[in-house]
Amino acid sequence: MSSLSTIADSWIWYTLCICAMTLFVGAVAVLFRSLRDKRNRILILAGIINLILIAVINIVFMDCGHALRPTTTHYYSQFQKMLFGTPYFVYILSELLSCIVLLILGFEGSKYRSDNITIDSLQYAVDALPEGIAVCDVDGTVRHSNLKINELCRILTGKVLTDANKFWFHVEKEGQEQGGKYLIRSNPDSVWIIEKENLIVKGEQYVRIIATDITERYAIVEELEKKNEHLQDIQRRMKEVADLSGDMFVAQEEANARTALHNQLGQVLLMGRYYIDHQDTTDPKMVYSATVQMNQFLLGEAKDPYSGEDDVLSQALAMANVIGVKVDIRGVEPNNESMRKILSQAITECAANTVKHAEGDKITVEIDDSGMLITNNGKPPKSKINESGGLLSLRRNVEAIGGVMEIESTPEFKLAVSLINKTTHD
Repeated sequence: MSSLSTIADSWIWYTLCICAMTLFVGAVAVLFRSLRDKRNRILILAGIINLILIAVINIVFMDCGHALRPTTTHYYSQFQKMLFGTPYFVYILSELLSCIVLLILGFEGSKYRSDNITIDSLQYAVDALPEGIAVCDVDGTVRHSNLKINELCRILTGKVLTDANKFWFHVEKEGQEQGGKYLIRSNPDSVWIIEKENLIVKGEQYVRIIATDITERYAIVEELEKKNEHLQDIQRRMKEVADLSGDMFVAQEEANARTALHNQLGQVLLMGRYYIDHQDTTDPKMVYSATVQMNQFLLGEAKDPYSGEDDVLSQALAMANVIGVKVDIRGVEPNNESMRKILSQAITECAANTVKHAEGDKITVEIDDSGMLITNNGKPPKSKINESGGLLSLRRNVEAIGGVMEIESTPEFKLAVSLINKTTHD
């Protein structure tokens, strides 16, 4: 078998040298990782022995190549010359053995890292976090930082994170303070909250900076704030409408009360006038009662200006009779309470107007399924009737129950109430 010295400067020798140097680098890396991970002592010892073996092989290769050069003057011992004369196949086997040991140690290292927490696994886990984390000295020297905070620092400052104090100064300057934390945008679509806290580790003081991406939460908060502002605006407008509606309602109620008071006061006066002219046919007790109750109402001693019969229609007929107006009802009186109120109000108003304006003493009320028609035996109106007071109030009440009121002035006075919703009449 050819010795190592016989293949010097051949392709086999150069191949063995390259393999030896590659194995040496691999052995150093495996041993360093084993020591760093604090693995089993036997594996660490195997790594040391493998490193020594491959280192010796590299030294033998270098000395052998140097000794065989013609210009060399170095003296080599008998042991070294014996190594140079060893068959090169032994060195091939040694390199194969070293390679197998490296593979075994590498496989064991990979298995160890998958089953145990190591510095590398911790670094990988920290780099994989969605938050940015940096640990540094008080003077700003960065001890550890993950990928996320390095990327954020590069976006915000244009530089890598080497001085934590400068980075924090930039955050304080550009960010928005939020209870000791700072809100800052890395771009128009990304929002971060960055905070700083002190750490004490084995008596040494450090600073930890944490950056959290709150883009989604911030977008939700902004949307809620916009909706809240919109709701507050709606509430404000609803309050304005409610206040306005209340004012309008009060105004309407006051107008209705004034109209009712005006009408009933006019009826009481008509009753008094009719009694003076027709004492023999008028019930003085009713005139007296109506006059007293009206006076009490005006003085604030009564709630209503006048109330006679319990039934509104009977009350209207009694009032018409007292002021000297006969009411001729043709058809069936309505049973519906709303329609009876409309009918009583129409009779009261038409009876009063018949005495005051038409100089008549009779009104005719024709009732059918479609509504009612009221006429009188007095003089026809001289011009178109201007609705005000009682007639205007009557129209509002008719329209409130879905009806239609029409008034004709020529050739005679007619007041017609039509019901769109027939069930109102039932």
